[in-house]
Amino acid sequence: MRLIVFVCCLWMAPSLGQLPPEIEKCRAGDSICIAETVTRILRLYPKGLPSIGLVALDSIGFEDVVVSRLEPDGSSTFDLKFPNLTVIGFADSTVTEAKGFDADLPRVLELSGWIPLLKLNGTYEMRGSLLTMPIHGKGQAKVEIRECRVRCKVRVLEDLRDDGKLYAGISKVKCLLDVQGMHLNLENLFNNPEMSDAMNVVANTKWLEIWHNLRRGITSAVDQLVESILQRVANKLPYDDLYRD
Repeated sequence: MRLIVFVCCLWMAPSLGQLPPEIEKCRAGDSICIAETVTRILRLYPKGLPSIGLVALDSIGFEDVVVSRLEPDGSSTFDLKFPNLTVIGFADSTVTEAKGFDADLPRVLELSGWIPLLKLNGTYEMRGSLLTMPIHGKGQAKVEIRECRVRCKVRVLEDLRDDGKLYAGISKVKCLLDVQGMHLNLENLFNNPEMSDAMNVVANTKWLEIWHNLRRGITSAVDQLVESILQRVANKLPYDDLYRD
């Protein structure tokens, strides 16, 4: 999957990244302070913060996102692909827990949080069966995911550079998602507007069954997104400079 992150400001300073003065540094290991600080950065800079490598999070674009593949064993009953997809809502994330943020590397970090509403807008292609009914379609799609709870584990390696600073090398990101609701609107199912509307109504009454088909693909997209965001910040902002003495 090719990920395209739309950045509001493309200028990146060549010097070391620094946290802005309005962001107070935390002590290493202070999980409460770190969770609050990350949330504050998201609130203050939804359009990104180039000085630390943070890209815009209010609207993020993807291409060729496969969120479901038809499986012979029946674990997934349809193919669903988004040739173009825009995700809105990550900037409203609240980080509730931050573990493992100590001064030394390597280590595994853990971030937990929730997003009140994620909106996925784009074009879709679908075939297979949905709720035992044969289905096919291609057109515009709107998906809303409500009360999305996220827990991500981040494997971080030591990256000691020639400037004498310690940086965090982001090695792997793995996230778990749990949602409390989902609403689908897939236009042009069966190439018939009336049947499309009726199928959307049925699908939304059975949203949890559909979520089980979509969970793996959406989680994979979130893994790649979080890894991309963290890599950009970690490459710009020295790990040494995250904490105060």
